[in-house]
Amino acid sequence: MTSSKLPVYFISHAGPNQAVDESVTADFFAKLGKKWTSLSEPTPSSILVISGHWEGEQGVIKVRTSEKNQLYYDFYGFPDFMYKLQYPSRGNPELANRVLKLLGEAGIASEAETERGIDHGVWVPFLRILPKPEIPIVQMSLADMRGQPAEKAFAFHYKLGEVLAKLREENVLIVASGTAVHNLRDLGALMRSGTKVAPYVAPFDALLDKVALTETQEARKKAAIEEIAQSKYLSSAHPSLDHLLPFHVALGAAGGDKAKALHKNFMLSLSESAFSFGEK
Repeated sequence: MTSSKLPVYFISHAGPNQAVDESVTADFFAKLGKKWTSLSEPTPSSILVISGHWEGEQGVIKVRTSEKNQLYYDFYGFPDFMYKLQYPSRGNPELANRVLKLLGEAGIASEAETERGIDHGVWVPFLRILPKPEIPIVQMSLADMRGQPAEKAFAFHYKLGEVLAKLREENVLIVASGTAVHNLRDLGALMRSGTKVAPYVAPFDALLDKVALTETQEARKKAAIEEIAQSKYLSSAHPSLDHLLPFHVALGAAGGDKAKALHKNFMLSLSESAFSFGEK
């Protein structure tokens, strides 16, 4: 990373309970926040977050342009107090409009959004990462690619990251929030069976390591789109692609910058891995 460019992060945001429970991932988030607030030359002026819990419309990206970030409690079955948690972060309309401009110049359809609050893919990890929300946060969506081939979805979101990469030179920290392996369908059965980790979790996570740590930019891009799409573990690791696509956005925004694997935690049918790109 040069002194004028901020790094990019992919985090696995884990479940809503991470907002209050003690865990190795919650500990990792706290350490990550200390790292972010100590960044210098430049210090982040804003954070742009892409969450796996928000898909726009077919091929359309939504960007929150609001001054304030109300919360969207997009989960069910948790204790009542979870729906009263607060994270009073500010938005940044100037950054949001800059994102919309970049997307328009790249020919990517996009729209401003003011009604939908930031979802738990943002505020849950950020409660642990930055308990005091002093840095403005702008959330943007993925594109809805349901029904499209995996390679097409991966290529689109990799390009999306490439378009956003300019913001790294404008004091914007780009954070892609998904989950490295995310299969809620198998979660209950694994808990009942006493199985600690599903057999597809480690090999698919290892593939993400391989892709992220690939040395050259072109080889990384090819592996991100083709190798992941062809993986025999893909449909088990991600029955839907929404929590994987932020990884591709991060890779696109990273360019050729070197990756680091920052965190690992396998649990049932989940992997909570995290990566940085261009970090000193």
